Amino acid sequence: MSDIDIEPTYIGKNEDLKFIVPKELFSMGTGPAETIDRDLAKKFSKYIRGTFKGFQDARKTKYGNEKNSKTKTTPEFWREFEQKARNMDVDFIGYTPVDESFIFYDLKVYGKNAIVLGMEMKWDKIKTAPSAICEIEVFRVYKVLGDVTIELTEYLKDRGFKSEAHHPFGGKLLYGPHAVAAGLGILGQNGLIITSEYGPRQRWSIITTDAEIPETKSRDLDTLKEFCRGCGACVRECKGEATFKEPLRYENSPHITHIDRSKCIRSILDNTYCSYCLKICPQGKKT
Repeated sequence: MSDIDIEPTYIGKNEDLKFIVPKELFSMGTGPAETIDRDLAKKFSKYIRGTFKGFQDARKTKYGNEKNSKTKTTPEFWREFEQKARNMDVDFIGYTPVDESFIFYDLKVYGKNAIVLGMEMKWDKIKTAPSAICEIEVFRVYKVLGDVTIELTEYLKDRGFKSEAHHPFGGKLLYGPHAVAAGLGILGQNGLIITSEYGPRQRWSIITTDAEIPETKSRDLDTLKEFCRGCGACVRECKGEATFKEPLRYENSPHITHIDRSKCIRSILDNTYCSYCLKICPQGKKT
């Protein structure tokens, strides 16, 4: 089956925004076995394998939409959808139209609206960063949220709505701006989305769909924005010195680069999987 069989809703046109698979992270599969017991090493391997498989499976969810043309929904439909998501441990659900400017260049997206999903990474594991224990939790959520995103996408497709899953490990569009547009959090100084509930301790995914979505719920995040502006711990304490104090801006694009990707990945590999930015943010800490 080819892309010709299914008409994409958008094709990314932003040449400043290109999707690059972080191949360096594929070497992480054997590391924790040297520092943690066998059972935890098996879990880590399971979550990594599940993450990579889920990432590949999500890219296939565009198929099966050939006859899906339904768009109308009801409040009851979304109550049932959200309850289903909550039952699968989704902590955040938000809605916003897809912003074409944040679609990765030359990638095809199916569906005009975005359902933004978020899932907490547990503090008792994240607080051990940098550590294998922390990174196991990171990849646990990658896998679990990825599987949930695919299942919810198939739920929508089965009901006649053109829909596509975008895995938390990497989708065809940027999650951060859509999470902000959906009222779920703010953009932190290092580019991570900060929420009132967990700080930066959540992973995001998106389902793009032609289903009519509910209105975005308004939330007062001014206090959180003010706190974040005056903090800057994530920039000061970055172990890989990968965070730009002044984000890189692009002349013809709303995209802003906060992180030097190569330095960040190098820190992940050199500093026991790092993830220190998830730990250092005061908003994410639980006493």
